[in-house]
Amino acid sequence: MSYQPLLLNFEEAAELRKALGTDSLLGKALARDIKQADAYMQEVGIEVPGHGEGGGYEHNRHKQNYIHMDIAGRLFLITEDQKYRDYIVDMLTAYAKVYPTLESNVSKDTNPPGKIFHQTLNENMWMLYASCAYSCVFHTLSDDQKTLIETDLFKQMIDLFVVTYGHDFDIVHNHGLWAVAAVGICGYAINDQESVDKALYGLKLDKVSGGFLAQLDQLFSPDGYYMEGPYYHRFSLRPIYLFAEAIERRQPEIGIYEFNDSVIKTTSYAVFKTAFPDGSLPACNDSSKTISINDEGVVMATSVCFHRYEQAETLLAMANHQQNVWVHSSGLTLSNAVEAADEIKPFNWGSLYITDGPKGEKGGLGILRHRDAQDDDTMALIWFGQHGSDHQYHSALDHGHYDGLHLSVFNRGHEVLHDYGYGRWVNVEPKFGGRYIPENKSYCKQTVAHNTVTVDQKTQNNFNTALAESKFGEKHFFNVENEKLQGMSGRISGYYEGVDMQRSIILADIEEFEKPLVIDVYRIQSEEEHQYDLPVHYSGQIIRTDFEYKTNSTLSLWVSLTVISTCGT
Repeated sequence: MSYQPLLLNFEEAAELRKALGTDSLLGKALARDIKQADAYMQEVGIEVPGHGEGGGYEHNRHKQNYIHMDIAGRLFLITEDQKYRDYIVDMLTAYAKVYPTLESNVSKDTNPPGKIFHQTLNENMWMLYASCAYSCVFHTLSDDQKTLIETDLFKQMIDLFVVTYGHDFDIVHNHGLWAVAAVGICGYAINDQESVDKALYGLKLDKVSGGFLAQLDQLFSPDGYYMEGPYYHRFSLRPIYLFAEAIERRQPEIGIYEFNDSVIKTTSYAVFKTAFPDGSLPACNDSSKTISINDEGVVMATSVCFHRYEQAETLLAMANHQQNVWVHSSGLTLSNAVEAADEIKPFNWGSLYITDGPKGEKGGLGILRHRDAQDDDTMALIWFGQHGSDHQYHSALDHGHYDGLHLSVFNRGHEVLHDYGYGRWVNVEPKFGGRYIPENKSYCKQTVAHNTVTVDQKTQNNFNTALAESKFGEKHFFNVENEKLQGMSGRISGYYEGVDMQRSIILADIEEFEKPLVIDVYRIQSEEEHQYDLPVHYSGQIIRTDFEYKTNSTLSLWVSLTVISTCGT
């Protein structure tokens, strides 16, 4: 049999089968997936709704359909239970019968709409996961079934992405990663090498103007950092690893995991290394405060990095923290290693500086870490890289915050000085369908929402994306040679006209103190007189200050309004 499923061949599936019913990380992941898929198949079955608002019932039904098709595909290969195969075939057939009749959905922002979702990003995700599931059952299908699903569903979706929205397909951006990965994986699944080539090399096939290789070549700094920040960076890991695994299995001669000095490993580690000790990711730019290394893409990356790059103790520690592995041959490798380990300490990437910009020339992110004898971690982070947006893209992709020299501090198990994150309710239909709400611009992005100095009660760079993109900070020093006295310093200039700023952070382990001190020195220079305010967003209670302040003696109360309604008969 020449055709093999994209991500898990038949021999690997047989090896994973041995983990069924075990207490290993892989065994637990399989048990979770079986429980989840069985419940969905029984309670929902085959349901293909029409259009719906972002975050609404229809949106979530389409989303859950592709999620459970993907799970069912792997479970069919591993368990050999026919019900998973039948579920995928019935679901894909139902979509194939409907998709050609659908008009475009309605977009309520600047994102282009799909035919089942309000934006093509979600449609990319649907096709990617559905294609993976299709590859798991391909060998069981009749020619008529293949023709229906490929002609009336997958080929029409590919056409939507590379023809109708061809002007967006080659965008070198997080959204572009999902587009090329979806088309490439679908191309492999239906044996359409022409589409695979477009996904790999761009519509011009030049490997520069677009395509997966251009994405890997241009998206990240030399240290692997992605300008939009850890929240969107971790989201990019899923298409990277899903497509990379398919490429490695179908076209190993490309050497995708070695491409560009193993950029896939480098950019994965850039996400890993920014994590706070509790696993949560810093909320640089538009970010959810709930995202952590337990994210699906980070779990994938941890498993594959351990399997394909290096069997490092820190990756073992991450998997132990995640209590999860990818249901994949790489997940089996990592699961076995965790089970065989005598002792696994909490993960610790140490202190580090991560550059930003294509050549590492646009500032970066500094992190100081200290672990005491009780394994309690202190972490300080300052940010002075490039703005997290590109104004040439449409406004829905404007995720940058005006937060130069922001400081976050983590201690005693939580983020003490914290970033605000974004303003949105993900997948809540009445809240603009989970899109960004007005508060995101009126407060969340503003300098005052961050732990950094504001000048004359204004926001950095006049709250102008194009202006902000022209500015970036620079490293003054980063010295961590002495673990008891670590320091870092960054500068920004012209974020406010005529004002230069420098912030230096010292992490000092002093014998007389129970925990290390975080010393913050903020220097501001200007020829003109200004008002300077330093907001401190602190999770805790103020116990003592060394400056005079005045407290109000009364508390303002809202006046409630009672509305009396007269009902007629």
